[in-house]
Amino acid sequence: MKPDRHAKHKQHAFDSFCKKVLKCEACNGYREISRRKKHSIPFSELPEDAMEQLATYDRYPWEYNTFILGGDVILIENDLLADALNALPQDNRDILLMYWFLEMADREIAERMNLARRTINNRRLKSYRLLKELMGGDTDA
Repeated sequence: MKPDRHAKHKQHAFDSFCKKVLKCEACNGYREISRRKKHSIPFSELPEDAMEQLATYDRYPWEYNTFILGGDVILIENDLLADALNALPQDNRDILLMYWFLEMADREIAERMNLARRTINNRRLKSYRLLKELMGGDTDA
């Protein structure tokens, strides 16, 4: 009988140990939930600027103004900029698009348009001033 008693004692000790572990884990879980509640804010209570940072917006091709330049397609979302670019003469618009959006150097633009580099530089600067004027910016710079 003695071995049976010893086995029961070991089983009770193990059961007691498991109950203590589970109780401590439950307390830790509740403590973690409580801590997170203190540091978290529901979406409904977030300020508008924080909501803007979390927001994601879909962009669709028809929301852009399209400029086709050779084999390149340039999409511009800003309507004011697109209208101002459309108001420029075709050659000057192409120079600005190649310079600003395709990041081409004056030399590369000159080779593509079969013009002198200096001519491209002068037209680009003139077109940039006109573009700023069309968009209502300061043209002194």
